[in-house]
Amino acid sequence: MSGDSLPKWVAEEIRNAKFGEEEEWSGSGYILDINKDERKIDVQFYEKLPEGRYIATLDLPEKYQPESLEPAIVCMFKFKTRKAPLNEKVVAYLKEKFGLDMDAIYRFELKDVEKLEDVAADRAPTSAAGDDDGDDEGQ
Repeated sequence: MSGDSLPKWVAEEIRNAKFGEEEEWSGSGYILDINKDERKIDVQFYEKLPEGRYIATLDLPEKYQPESLEPAIVCMFKFKTRKAPLNEKVVAYLKEKFGLDMDAIYRFELKDVEKLEDVAADRAPTSAAGDDDGDDEGQ
């Protein structure tokens, strides 16, 4: 057993943490990694999340197949978040032993994802413009 292992009582407290009310959030970002086996995605958000970080692991609901999601594509994510406060002894232990300033754990679940239009899409192909295709030739 390594010196970085959690004692049984800390692991139990974290495992049995009671998650509170569900909140809905949305933010833009992109998928960093897809874990098909566990049905989870790691997302880098451009906006700060409820607890102050920018990367989160989101659980995938049944309606999403991991194969249908693409990494590194900018999207708008809608997701549910739930918070479980940790007991004071666990908070003190994590700070003392690991230097973690953590008073709660969070769970995120994807609700919806929509690809955002690429900025390059604003530059329409010249054939769509109509006036520089040589249409004047017939006049």
